[in-house]
Amino acid sequence: MHFMVKQKGCGGERIGNLTGFLKFPGAVIETPTSALFTQGGSVVHLTSDVLSRVFSSPKLLWVPLSNSIQLESGVKVQNDGVAKFAGLPEHVTCATLNNLSEVTPSGHFEPNKVPLWTKNGKKMLSANRYMDVMEVFKPDIILAIADGRTSLNEGSKRVSKAVNRTNQMFVECVDRYKAAKNLQNSTLVGVIVGATNPKKFDECVQNVLKHVDILGGIALEGITNGTVESMDLNIKTLNEVFYKVGTVFPENLVHIIEGCWNPTVILSAIEYGWDLFDGTYPVKLTNAGVALKLNLDVTKDNDTMYLLDMIDPRYKEDFTPILQDCECLACKKHTRAYIRHLLNTREMLASVLLSIHNLHHFDQMFYYARKHIASNTFALYKQHITKQCEMLKKFAPDRYKGLNEVIDKHTFQKNKKIRVSDVLNSGLDSNNFN
Repeated sequence: MHFMVKQKGCGGERIGNLTGFLKFPGAVIETPTSALFTQGGSVVHLTSDVLSRVFSSPKLLWVPLSNSIQLESGVKVQNDGVAKFAGLPEHVTCATLNNLSEVTPSGHFEPNKVPLWTKNGKKMLSANRYMDVMEVFKPDIILAIADGRTSLNEGSKRVSKAVNRTNQMFVECVDRYKAAKNLQNSTLVGVIVGATNPKKFDECVQNVLKHVDILGGIALEGITNGTVESMDLNIKTLNEVFYKVGTVFPENLVHIIEGCWNPTVILSAIEYGWDLFDGTYPVKLTNAGVALKLNLDVTKDNDTMYLLDMIDPRYKEDFTPILQDCECLACKKHTRAYIRHLLNTREMLASVLLSIHNLHHFDQMFYYARKHIASNTFALYKQHITKQCEMLKKFAPDRYKGLNEVIDKHTFQKNKKIRVSDVLNSGLDSNNFN
């Protein structure tokens, strides 16, 4: 894989191309963009046939080992890689250790090993074991194993141990990567942790820079552990981290951020030169029965909420699409009332239709971001989107945290009585949020 910066904006934002995938010589993935989050190797809620109707060109599939390691034996027998095994051979795969938007038990570390929480319980993985799986999966991009499940609020002792463990495992990954014939078609990505501790952060950066000549990118972990509290951060604090990490490495490395970040954070990261995101945000919206509805046209006023709680009673007789003029399959053929009915009756089609819309619309957000970078108007676009996200705080400041809890899949599954409408519309005129 090769990454090339095609154009820079007025700030640190940039348009790039991912090319050179040996299995797909003609494939070009433009950045900034989001991967498609997978579970068990498949895009969540969508079959390969439906996915081909949502995205006609190759996309990057995000494959966390925490929900796909059970595929190892089958992939090994087939011996054609995880993408072929999952029925998605036309797409590019990026493998990583964990889904950092999931909350897992803390602790459980051993020397030179990190815990992998799967549906079958905890598995302790060393760097060598991790690379064993990578040789079987044969992903196009490999994020090196790291102790990245920390947050910016983490104690210094925990961060120090995370950096030490990550540094040692990274060296082992590099050695295995150089020696493995099965991984010559894959690209290794170094992982940075410890951003809150300047001394340990420098250690992690220097450790990665020693091997920068064989890397195709760098990834940022260690800023969220999946909890609501770790995601509720001041944007200035995040921007400092994005700038500090992003400016240290050569610009010809693709910059990757993991975590379920909202559009405000994503566009801020893009402004500081970050290129690729893991795609968990639209999946969590879908799992919570929420539709993404951003106004992407900077010439139009921000007069509506950017999230719709599709189970809300107001949509019972609303026969309009989720979003007017949206070109996704769900909006072209189905109405809010129908999707609400499917959600209330717990039909699987509800998640399929919501996923089609959310993935398409989320992808459009990046398309317009690239368009504005090309025309040097990205700052205006960022301000336009950020204003819509800030409306949640403006109209429901005391319940903003509650909204984050709704979107969190685990909280939603444990307490289905919490709804976005409860958060947004308590004491408010519902007509303002159509």
